[in-house]
Amino acid sequence: MPKINKPTKIIILFTTLIAIVIFVIVIYFNSIYTDRIFPNVFINNEDYSGLTKEEAFFKLENKIKNVYQDDFAFTYEDDIFKTIVLETGIVIDINKTINSAFSYGHHENILQSLKEQTGLINKNKNLQVKIIIDEKKLESYIQKELSEIETPPKNFGYNYANEKFTPTVPESGIIINRSKLKKDIIENLFELKNDDLKIELVVKEAEVKEDLNNRAFTQANNLLHRKVTLKYNSDEFEIQKEDLALWIKFDAIDNDDNKNKRILGIMSDDEKIKDYLLIFIVPQVNREPVNAQLEYENKKVEVFSLSYEGVSLEIEKSRDEICADVFKKENYEELEIETELGSGYPEPSSVSISNIEIPLITKKIQPEITIESIDNMGITALLATGESNFYGSPRNRIHNITVGASKFHGILIGPEDEFSFNKVLGKVGAKQGYLPELVIKKGVTTPEYGGGLCQVSTTAFRAAVSTGLEITERKNHAYPVKYYNPQGTDATIYPPHPDLRFKNNTPAYILIQTRIKGNKLYFDFYGSDDKRKVVLTGPYIYDKKTSGAMKATWTQEVYDKDGELEFKEIFYSNYKSPALYPRGTPL
Repeated sequence: MPKINKPTKIIILFTTLIAIVIFVIVIYFNSIYTDRIFPNVFINNEDYSGLTKEEAFFKLENKIKNVYQDDFAFTYEDDIFKTIVLETGIVIDINKTINSAFSYGHHENILQSLKEQTGLINKNKNLQVKIIIDEKKLESYIQKELSEIETPPKNFGYNYANEKFTPTVPESGIIINRSKLKKDIIENLFELKNDDLKIELVVKEAEVKEDLNNRAFTQANNLLHRKVTLKYNSDEFEIQKEDLALWIKFDAIDNDDNKNKRILGIMSDDEKIKDYLLIFIVPQVNREPVNAQLEYENKKVEVFSLSYEGVSLEIEKSRDEICADVFKKENYEELEIETELGSGYPEPSSVSISNIEIPLITKKIQPEITIESIDNMGITALLATGESNFYGSPRNRIHNITVGASKFHGILIGPEDEFSFNKVLGKVGAKQGYLPELVIKKGVTTPEYGGGLCQVSTTAFRAAVSTGLEITERKNHAYPVKYYNPQGTDATIYPPHPDLRFKNNTPAYILIQTRIKGNKLYFDFYGSDDKRKVVLTGPYIYDKKTSGAMKATWTQEVYDKDGELEFKEIFYSNYKSPALYPRGTPL
């Protein structure tokens, strides 16, 4: 065995010592940094040495907070589109970034860990933040916020008019360079910046410039020969060819014969189908729920009108069902119709027509008030009555008061609910049974359908104030009207505004009943007696002029059962001279 000379021994000893030192350092590092990021590990030139995952997470989160919250802008020529990073769908993945920093030097592979750890002894490791790209969200943002500067290309297709499909000319478009836009956003994030970014536009050619073998044209004509019927219970709605043609959208689809070249195909135009349902089907299917209406007699609530369920068309679900059933391939590929381009379609007798029947999807809407819920309403007492006198009213005005008052008979107001006079009243016109009578409108007193309804709103206002309800909207008439004496206690309405609104601040439902005796209209409010005390002061007339102009105040004070003042409201009225509102032209 040859002898090892002295220099070699020294080298071996020195190498062994270095190995031992490195081993000791590695063991030390691993014992100290078992749950921490190793020294000299940086993220975006920021030192994260010695931090736990949680500490590093919060440090990076605070670092990028301003990047997320501060505005930046996309610019194109003179257009500026302000946004925030989160809206674009391109964001920093904090968890993935921190895991990357922590995993540096922490591997199951010991040799890899050793290599990375020893490399950190005299050299920093700078990592970049990790990025998440939500392509769908980015495209959605572009379509919603930036599409106005784009001119999308137009594929070859067909328009339907005069009972035939005619071809359209394909056109190239100018669109946003999405790859550059994405790259610029990512570079901003890598540098933790919010710099404004310039938008670049590029030309995009139409994907489809012809209808290969008139395939899509034939398919569209085939589909028009199907009899499509929408069904709801016993009602049937047959779709006319003109409407069915609008449901067909020509667009590029994948080509099974050539993956690199797309071809023209047909598909459902979801928005057109949805519009059709909204315009033509909803008015015929939808039905509002009807609450049970009540009478209060002999200190007992009785039902005098039953409740009925409402119906609402499920528009999105019905549309999806139509798309799935109508646009099955067998509905437009089975028929082989010999049709010349642009000639329309052959007579139905020359092809076999199969029906497509689609049940519409609806949902039931339960009424708020049913017979079953009456016992839980807490209606046990007459709370207050509002009264007004319409003596001297002409025939049409009395008729309108009678019709209008009937709208409010049996109405229920839930606890904490806000009552809107105009909402309950609904439309006012000849179809609703009203006659022309005087109203104050646009500076004149003129006949209009429903004239006199302010007698009804005034009476309701008086009942609400007397009950101690909180009035949230009320307006006096432009000038004093004799039917609303005493002045200062009236409430004018004219849908949609002005309105009379008040809040049910009692612990139970309030039942409204209306009645007419002679020349007097009454609003009776029934509910639960919570022992409140209502003190009404006035009305007081002041600043009265010879022209008939005047002002008035009416004060409402509501005390609880212990005599403590709950709230106080002063209703101010400012009436102008009647001479300022001359009689207009009759209807």
